[in-house]
Amino acid sequence: MKNPFSTLRGSFRNLPDKKKYIEVVTATLSIPVLLSVVYMNYVNIQEKRTVPEPTPSVTVEQPHSTSPTVITIIRDVTNPTPTPELNVSPSLAPSPTICLKEIGPIAIRSPEENATVTSNPLQIFIDYDQGDYCSVVWSYRLNDGTWSEYGDNDIVIYNLPSGKKTLELRVKSIASPASKTLKRTFTYTNPQETITPTSTPTPTPTI
Repeated sequence: MKNPFSTLRGSFRNLPDKKKYIEVVTATLSIPVLLSVVYMNYVNIQEKRTVPEPTPSVTVEQPHSTSPTVITIIRDVTNPTPTPELNVSPSLAPSPTICLKEIGPIAIRSPEENATVTSNPLQIFIDYDQGDYCSVVWSYRLNDGTWSEYGDNDIVIYNLPSGKKTLELRVKSIASPASKTLKRTFTYTNPQETITPTSTPTPTPTI
């Protein structure tokens, strides 16, 4: 049996133009290689188009120092932002109280008319219902005596002699010339006054 390689080699030797066929075979073999290279390049280009490029990540390292972070703010002085004005209402001062420039209801509460008073000191109580009226002051006198100084307190009299008393109370407004006078009659008995007893003659015995 003949060797097939020997037969192929013998047939190749018998070819009339060996160089021409060698070039044909080489060109035929190079075509698949070129097609393979073109196909691989095409595949690589398609893969690059479909795969998105990864986004680079930025890692910021925080400093280990305990010093505070300083933030610098640059302001545009050429075009400053106007500061909004605060609409603050001015504080209203309390308006002065306006009172009626007359004398309101006033009366002598104690002692009562024609009463008998035995306390020492003698106390005279004045009731004034001021309300919307202006304040008042008063002065007093007993039995047409001297008028006292003006004031707005109750009246206290020490060691007043016993007897019938006529009290006059002169009231006037501190905001106007308005005035009025009140009267009260009462009997006063001073408990500290001593009564001297009358002596009776002692009978002389006869012998």
